[in-house]
Amino acid sequence: MPHGPRYRGRVRTLLAIAACLTLAGCSSASGANGGLVRVEDRPLPALEGKGLDGAPLSAAAFRGKVLVVSVWATWCLDCERDQPGFVRVAGRYAGKGVAFLGVNPEETSTAQPLAWVRRYDVPYPSIEDPSGRSAASLGYTGLPATYVVDRDGTIRYSIVGSTTSEATLSSLIDRTLSGDVSWTPPP
Repeated sequence: MPHGPRYRGRVRTLLAIAACLTLAGCSSASGANGGLVRVEDRPLPALEGKGLDGAPLSAAAFRGKVLVVSVWATWCLDCERDQPGFVRVAGRYAGKGVAFLGVNPEETSTAQPLAWVRRYDVPYPSIEDPSGRSAASLGYTGLPATYVVDRDGTIRYSIVGSTTSEATLSSLIDRTLSGDVSWTPPP
């Protein structure tokens, strides 16, 4: 009979393998091809709280600059893959009217996030968000998530998933700096 214990065991094994391949495929697709870029037109929610250093931190302090908001976590592999590129892009735009702000959701201690900041030499602050409320207010659907906000506090672009491409992020920043809020994805 085809539905005996060995058959059910093989079916479970095949289902487990299929699930692992599906998850690996999702991760690889976002890492290899970059995240999904969306054109947006909505206000940046009030993002405020304690910085990883314990000092008060608010996105409102960056009003008048183009702001790149990065939602990240130390346990997120795509976040780790993206971080060196974010550091390079932040360095390229330093002093050019662009600021970066991290939001670190759902981590109950600042020890690992602070070690991350030191390891990658992250030049911008991050809001400690252990409840995930700040990140949720952005409407993110998973990590990493990136938002490019214009000088007036309007989210113009979001990237859901790994950005991997410094060129894509730089292009969105440049478009926001110039006031061009359209975007056509590369072929």
